[in-house]
Amino acid sequence: MKSPWAARLFGMSPARASLDLAAFVDSEQARALSGVKPAHVRTIAEIFLGLCYDDLGKAPRFLQGEEVEHLLAEILPTRIAPGEPAGKHVAAVLTAFFEYLELNEVVTQAFEIRRGLSTGLEAFERALASGSHREQQVRPKTGPFVHGAAKLGRNDPCSCGSGKKFKKCHGKGT
Repeated sequence: MKSPWAARLFGMSPARASLDLAAFVDSEQARALSGVKPAHVRTIAEIFLGLCYDDLGKAPRFLQGEEVEHLLAEILPTRIAPGEPAGKHVAAVLTAFFEYLELNEVVTQAFEIRRGLSTGLEAFERALASGSHREQQVRPKTGPFVHGAAKLGRNDPCSCGSGKKFKKCHGKGT
């Protein structure tokens, strides 16, 4: 049975994302995480890889430090509920993930990633403890977008600035 996050992994590069996930879960770094259930390791890795591939469109090895910090501080708290058991293991799992990544891939921005990981995890833990970040991300329901400009008539000058009437310029064929 696939988890809800497995579906997110298959947006940009399904083969690469699933290979990254399987490789990390089977790695020494993941197995060395004492006190963390393998299901939690897999869930956290799935969520993080989904954010990398789907939301940023990048493999984790190509991330910049600011992107890692943004993912952890701003986006990840909206994906993990404050009471979720896996939430308390995020720091250990992602630290192990980036150790695994540095040992097995060419990571050109390793120093910046480590710095972004450190500050991002601190912000993640604060957001998870307060629970307020999750509520801030919910958009209020609004009606459809209404453009404030008046509708352009056929005989009005075209908005592109050509000086022609709309019907002779960008209004042709409408």
